[in-house]
Amino acid sequence: MNNEATGALIRTLRKEKKLTQKELAQRLNVTDRAVLKWERGLCAPDIALLEPLAQALDITVLELISGARAQAEPHSENIDSAVKEVLRYSEQELAQKKKTMRKRSLLTAACVCLALLLALPVLNGTVGGDGFAWRCIPAWLCARSAARALENYDKEGIERCIGNAGGVYEALEELREQDVLIRDARASFSRTQLDDMFLFTELELTVRQGQLTYLLTCRGTWRNGKVELMEICAPDAQYDGPAWLPQLSEALSTYDPG
Repeated sequence: MNNEATGALIRTLRKEKKLTQKELAQRLNVTDRAVLKWERGLCAPDIALLEPLAQALDITVLELISGARAQAEPHSENIDSAVKEVLRYSEQELAQKKKTMRKRSLLTAACVCLALLLALPVLNGTVGGDGFAWRCIPAWLCARSAARALENYDKEGIERCIGNAGGVYEALEELREQDVLIRDARASFSRTQLDDMFLFTELELTVRQGQLTYLLTCRGTWRNGKVELMEICAPDAQYDGPAWLPQLSEALSTYDPG
């Protein structure tokens, strides 16, 4: 479809019928600015408007698309060519609409992600702590790295992400020789919260000894860019849990109240 030829035909026929752009626009329920753009060849009428526009100008849809009045006795080849032009135009319109919808969907998804990024720290601090807590994000990232280092028995990672970590790796190695293994460690963002001006984190540790699996929770604080972990348990005289658990708790107790 040639926008300029179609636009020129629309302008010529509109003037022959002594219609203004506004009057033609009113018949089609569009703005006169849209008619102006058609006549200047800046854009084509929407495919849904082709039939009512052709009726308003007393021409066929094929004539409107081809941008010229048909001869008195059109040849079948011309009709076939015009029909193919209609199909081509329809495909182009649909492709353009799909492309536009895809862009809008991507933009909407980006806006939703941005909104969540902005809202999560606010909700996290408001619902579970003392208020707005943007620092929850770096604290959680640090706790996640610390969890990964514990799971992988990464000495450098432990020292990089955990404060006061001297001796932690060696203690974990001793436990590993006793067949006490950290199989999975995770840091939860929803449990990374500001409370009483302290930024607390929480790690979930899956520990295996032989055929038994234990799910443990280890709380900690985030300060000076590192996580400092607290005791997992504080055994007393009546403690009857696994013998290795106090040893693991002591190994991970790096928190120094200062």
